[in-house]
Amino acid sequence: MKPQNPWETKLVRDPLHGFIGLTEREVRLAGTSSFLRLGRIHQLAHSHMVYPGAVHTRLEHSLGTLYISGRIAEQLKLKDQSRAAVRAAALLHDVGHGPYSHLFEGVMQSLGATDFDHEAVTRMIVARDTEIADALGEIQGEVLEILGGKAGLLSHIISGGLDCDKLDYLRRDAHHTGVSYGVFDIERILRSVCAVRSAGEDYLAVEWKGKDALENYRLARYSMHAQVYEHKTRLIADDLFVRAVTLAAEEGVVQKGDLLSTDAERFLPAFTSLDDASTDLRILTESKGPARELISNIFNRRLPKRAYELPLTAQFVSDSLRRRELSRLPKERISAIEGELAKDANCSPHNVIVHPQTIAIKLYERFDQAGGEEASSLLVQRPDGSVTSMEDESPITALPEPIRRVFVFCPKECVPRVNDLATRIFGYRGIYTPPDT
Repeated sequence: MKPQNPWETKLVRDPLHGFIGLTEREVRLAGTSSFLRLGRIHQLAHSHMVYPGAVHTRLEHSLGTLYISGRIAEQLKLKDQSRAAVRAAALLHDVGHGPYSHLFEGVMQSLGATDFDHEAVTRMIVARDTEIADALGEIQGEVLEILGGKAGLLSHIISGGLDCDKLDYLRRDAHHTGVSYGVFDIERILRSVCAVRSAGEDYLAVEWKGKDALENYRLARYSMHAQVYEHKTRLIADDLFVRAVTLAAEEGVVQKGDLLSTDAERFLPAFTSLDDASTDLRILTESKGPARELISNIFNRRLPKRAYELPLTAQFVSDSLRRRELSRLPKERISAIEGELAKDANCSPHNVIVHPQTIAIKLYERFDQAGGEEASSLLVQRPDGSVTSMEDESPITALPEPIRRVFVFCPKECVPRVNDLATRIFGYRGIYTPPDT
C-alpha cells in the first residue's frame, strides 16, 4: 500500500484551489472553536448588498491561505518544521477578527479603543486558547513569532507586499463577487517566488520570469480596492452597522466595558462570543432604541442614498489647505456636520452619514522607501541575481497620493436639501447632482 502523504491526511475541496490537503495537526486546528467561529464571519462585511455572491467567510479564506503558504514553502524548500509552522500560522492568521471582519475595528474605535488591532487579538488567542495550544504542540512558539513579524522570511510569507493572504483573498473575493479585477496569474507567481537577502534578512521576491504576473497582481490589488472594497453601497451599510453597535453599547446591549478591557481574561470571552449573526440578533432582540432600527434597515435594504460627493483633488478643491483639512476631518467635526445636516434638512440624525474616504492602497512601494521593515515592496530578482523594485521595472507610473473624497448619505427624501446644505458647509459643489434638483 502506498504510504499516506503526511501533508494530506485529509482533503477539503475548495472552489479556487481544488483539493486542499491538511495534516493531522491542521485538522485539529480547523476543528477548534476559535477557527470554526470564522465560518460565521463574512469576509467582505456587507459587500453582498452589492454583489450577492459575496457571502464567503473568513474560514474558507483561511483554508486557501494555508494552501498558498504551503505552495510557497514547498517552492522555497523550507524544512518540515518551518513548513508546518508557516502553514499553521496561515490557517490561524485571521482568528482575531470580529464581526464583519475589518469593519469591527471601526466599531472598536467608535467605542473608544485607540490601538485595537485584529492581528494582536489573533496572537492573544493563539497564545491563550487551550484547544489551539494543544493542537500546535511544540510549534506554538514559532507560530507566535511568525504572526508577530519576528520570524524573518516566514513572517513575510504571511504578511508583506506579496504574501499568501493577499494571493488568496484577491482571487477569492473576485470569484465570489463575480468581477474580473482580482484575477491574475497565480501559478506563475507561485512557481517563480524566491527568497532574496538584504542586510542580513531574507525577503520574498519573484524571479524575472514572473515579473509580468507580479505586475498583474499589483494592478488586481489596486482595482479590487477601488472598485469592490470601497463601493459606496457597502460603505453605507458598514457605517450603519458601526453606528448601530455604538448605540447598542450605550444601551448596554453590547458590553462595552468587556470589549475595552485590557484584561485578556475579561476581553477574550466577550470578543470571541461575537460573530455576524449573534451581534445582529442581539441588537434586534434586545435594543429598545435606534440601534434596532438601523440593523433592521440593513436587513431590509432601507439604506440612505448618496446626496453629495466631493473629490479632494485640485480640480474640485483648489485651496490646498482646505483640501488637506477636509481629508483630515476629526471624528467630532464629522459628528457635528452630521447633526447640522440632519437638523437643517429635518431628517433622521441616525441616517445622515458623512464619510471621508481614502483609498490608500499603493500600486508600488519602492524597497528603499519601505525601508525593508515590513517587506511591503514588490521585489524582482534579475537573471544576474541582483534585486530590483517592481516600480523600477514597470512602464506604469503610480500617483504618490491616495484617492480621497467626501461622501454624504441621507434618507432619499432628504437628498436634494442635504446636497445644498453640504455644498454650503464644505464650500464646494460636488460631482453628484441629485435627480430631483
